[in-house]
Amino acid sequence: MSQPDQSYRPDEPPVSRGDWRDARRRERHARRAERHAGMGGFAGPWLGGVVLVILGVGLLLQNIGYELPERWWALLLLLPAVGSLVAAIRSYRVSGGTPDTIGALVGGAIFTALALALFFGVNWGIFWPLILVLLGIGLLLRSYWPR
Repeated sequence: MSQPDQSYRPDEPPVSRGDWRDARRRERHARRAERHAGMGGFAGPWLGGVVLVILGVGLLLQNIGYELPERWWALLLLLPAVGSLVAAIRSYRVSGGTPDTIGALVGGAIFTALALALFFGVNWGIFWPLILVLLGIGLLLRSYWPR
């Protein structure tokens, strides 16, 4: 079993030999809390559960005779779109306008456009060139954005 790092850190009191596990546990919990605070509660296993519940309710309503739009399932693509747009907003708040912010914003716009195109039955001959235009704009903005 390897020994913990016993190097001197001026900002922390020295850790005794039997206390190093507690120190590592506190560091791990602090990292987890920081990671979860950055997510803002919008991620996790419950998101998959929400998707399954929505899909199951939609299929159940359709099977018992309720009229749903023909392509209601396409709205499920709005979930990653909203996630990407939320990531863009968080990235902008934390670090300002960075290439990561632009990438998340363009990804959210593409998922939103795809969901709406599938839901409303848009002509694919018009839609795909628009996606290429959005991708090109995203690449241009990303290459000219200061790092």
